[in-house]
Amino acid sequence: MSMNMLATYIHDLDPIIVDIPGTPLALRWYGLAYVAGFILGYMVLLALSKRGLYTVKPDKLGDFITSVCILGVLLGGRLGEFFFYWLPENGFSGLCSDPLWVLRVWEGGMASHGGILGVLLVALWYAWKNKHPMLAVCDGLAIVAPIGLFFGRVANFINGELYGRVTDSALAVKFPQELFELPVQDRIQALADVEQKLGAPIASFAQENEGGFDTLLRLCRENDAVREALGAHLNGRYPSQLFEAAGEGLAIFLVLITLRLTLKNARSGIFSAIFCFMYAAARITCECFKQPDAAVWHGITEGQLLSLGVVAMGIAFLIGALRSKPDSEKIAEN
Repeated sequence: MSMNMLATYIHDLDPIIVDIPGTPLALRWYGLAYVAGFILGYMVLLALSKRGLYTVKPDKLGDFITSVCILGVLLGGRLGEFFFYWLPENGFSGLCSDPLWVLRVWEGGMASHGGILGVLLVALWYAWKNKHPMLAVCDGLAIVAPIGLFFGRVANFINGELYGRVTDSALAVKFPQELFELPVQDRIQALADVEQKLGAPIASFAQENEGGFDTLLRLCRENDAVREALGAHLNGRYPSQLFEAAGEGLAIFLVLITLRLTLKNARSGIFSAIFCFMYAAARITCECFKQPDAAVWHGITEGQLLSLGVVAMGIAFLIGALRSKPDSEKIAEN
């Protein structure tokens, strides 16, 4: 084992900020990430609108963002997760055995491609209903969407989910959630080592019991000996969630907001096109470091395949931009 592997960080972050007394509910970083994304996105669009750089007026922005958040991001993201990932893996038999899965959004499971599609549909509907230029409406959302993507990927890292491929890089992180992906014999040995460190059996833990797994994760966060014992059986992996947060989120936002403030007479649709191309490039690249969470076809992951659809959307936006008037003229006409 290399020195890098010996020094690898063992993930021990708690996804729960605080439990709500007397209820099974809790305030989680995952939920807070979405709230932060919505609030900051609204604030950025409000600032652009006040400068005359967004077609939706300040007094109408609150209702618009609420529709985008609920119908576009949350509903689109959840349905995208269901149709793109969950249903192909679990099938209709899985749906029959757990029909309420799609409603349990607090457990995580949101597809960014589904969210992008959902936001696009809501934007087009809002523009049509309120007689706004469709491309201009989409442009503002394209600028702030990376904010939500950034916080969502950071939350994925805190949850210890959607982690990267095995590596011995100095950047490697060991995720306890990998335990159930190990061969049964390795899993049993890992649990035996943990119990030896504790000096007692893990009474509430069962190999296929989620509640028991939560107990193990809690022990891993609270007990250094347990963390080290379990870490000896885990692989070092790329923290691909953070790569995606930087590439799909922060980098795209900085580019788009800079261009929006600089190119005040840009044509409608150009920012949406840039978002689509940059997102697809970032996602396809980051998928090379991410452990595939769905089927792989000839080395191409489902995330990369879906990103090709985002490229097609970008081409459509670019064609629309070349045929449109500059934003300043359309916003003035509105």
